[in-house]
Amino acid sequence: MACQCLRVDQLDAHVLDSEIRTIAQDSVDDIVNQMPVWISRVFEKLRPELKVTLDAVLWTHRFSRGASPGQEQMDIAYSGYSPKLITQHFVMEVFLPYITRRLTDLSGRMEFARSYAKLEAIFELGSLLHFLYFLRSGGHSTLTESILSLRNWNNHQPTISSVNYDNQNRELMWHAFRDVILLTYPFIERIRQRVVKKQKLVRKFGSTIGGSDIECVVCDKPAVIPMIGQKCGHVACYTCVATSGNSMTCSLCSEDKEEQRMDFLAKKLEEDSTILIDQ
Repeated sequence: MACQCLRVDQLDAHVLDSEIRTIAQDSVDDIVNQMPVWISRVFEKLRPELKVTLDAVLWTHRFSRGASPGQEQMDIAYSGYSPKLITQHFVMEVFLPYITRRLTDLSGRMEFARSYAKLEAIFELGSLLHFLYFLRSGGHSTLTESILSLRNWNNHQPTISSVNYDNQNRELMWHAFRDVILLTYPFIERIRQRVVKKQKLVRKFGSTIGGSDIECVVCDKPAVIPMIGQKCGHVACYTCVATSGNSMTCSLCSEDKEEQRMDFLAKKLEEDSTILIDQ
């Protein structure tokens, strides 16, 4: 190993491990939810056991590679991380909290639950103080690492140029992704609006015309004093047409830059009883 790694690399490794654990847990939950109800209830009761088993499976990566998945991604590893240390690390990080919590829940005694809560609060406070010290001075990133004397090291000697390049590359990729979103969002929104308008145009109505069966294409409510387009056949309220500012033309067709004059539906019915209404 080359040298002790930076604090940001250690924190990134912990974040990656947490994200991998979350993804695996979500996958297991999805599988359980697809099972019959009675099986899901059984697994729900055994959720702590499922969680510790999943953690044990993920920790097998450390035995085969000598580092966690997050550490491997960051190209760091613990110095002298033997199988014995890996087992001790697993017991302190995963198994001991599980067995303590499980025994407390199974006992059903309030004094045990209160004692466990106090011990957990003391440990969390100690972990917080240790983390603040780590942010200021470096060293061991967690309290468990400090107890087991586990120190992260780089697998390869980093250089200033490569570290700067990695950070710049990450920032450039993020800014490029943000710019793509900002560029394409107006087009996506415009397409969405056109799809919504087209959906209004394909609504089907019966061949007979009843007063409550005709909906306004503007307000989507039963048309009051309905008006109909002379060519397009769209129906709208008189007030919706008069207040749209389109000089008594169809609002839908006007948005598509096509001027379709509208007339009162009652008048058109007197002239032609076979009117096709489209909305």
